[in-house]
Amino acid sequence: MQRTLSHIVQTIKLNGERVTRAYTAEICTEINQGKQTIYNATGLEFDVTYYGRNTEGFLQYRIEVSKRFLLTKKYRVIKKLNKAQQIALRVAAINDVLEMQVSKNFKLIKITNTSEIRKKWQDIKHDLLEDFPDLDKMVDDFDWQLREENIQRLFLEDNFYSFFFSDLFYHEYEGKKPLSAKKTIANALGNINIPMIEQKKISKQNISFTDVTITTQAEIDTEHPQFSLPKLNMFLGQLPTKEGSQHQLHVDYKGLYKITPQRGLVTQGKLKYAFEVKDLYKKETTITFNLEDNE
Repeated sequence: MQRTLSHIVQTIKLNGERVTRAYTAEICTEINQGKQTIYNATGLEFDVTYYGRNTEGFLQYRIEVSKRFLLTKKYRVIKKLNKAQQIALRVAAINDVLEMQVSKNFKLIKITNTSEIRKKWQDIKHDLLEDFPDLDKMVDDFDWQLREENIQRLFLEDNFYSFFFSDLFYHEYEGKKPLSAKKTIANALGNINIPMIEQKKISKQNISFTDVTITTQAEIDTEHPQFSLPKLNMFLGQLPTKEGSQHQLHVDYKGLYKITPQRGLVTQGKLKYAFEVKDLYKKETTITFNLEDNE
């Protein structure tokens, strides 16, 4: 039975058990530009292990991917991979094991095994260049991204990890009053990152507060110092517009988290957002994850 929320202040505590939990996830992106459609979808099976607090008081987690595969629109595994798909999966292997610091609210703060990631990349890079000698430019880009001064931003702004590490816990939720936070959508339009202001609120709960749904919405943060109107206008100017026509960028961003507060766990998350210039361009992304050992 669901009921309308009152103005009672609620907090949700994070589970503190030092155990390993199994998750599945899908990340899907579809780009429509003119008559061309590009669709990419990745499925993941991974374990998340909590190891306790470090000396600085941050929570220590480890994510280990056991399976990563590409999917069709009908969510079937692609068995015959083209060159680009082979490269994408091989490069993604640098993310198979991530060790990280997380805040008490379950927000990603820092990746701590960056040297191991770079070492793994060197091995993968060597093999890639042997098989595909024409990848020099891509390899140089990854070398730059994985430098210590750049690698943290790479993961902190990653769209999957910024959604999975939900920052939902130990906040005061007052009725339907939303909580606001800043985030970035990486590669929202081409390679342009778009800063956003996200709002979260408890939209449903049962009487015993054992089954809770938190929903999210967001809009572009035009006042953010990293918001680049010139880059945005340049991207829009490359679209096949007619002389004198005017077009606006529309953003649709909606997500939800299913939570069992008595266990302190998010059991399901789904986020869908789209950036669209009507009749010219649309990029839509869907991210989902599910806790598999939900007993």
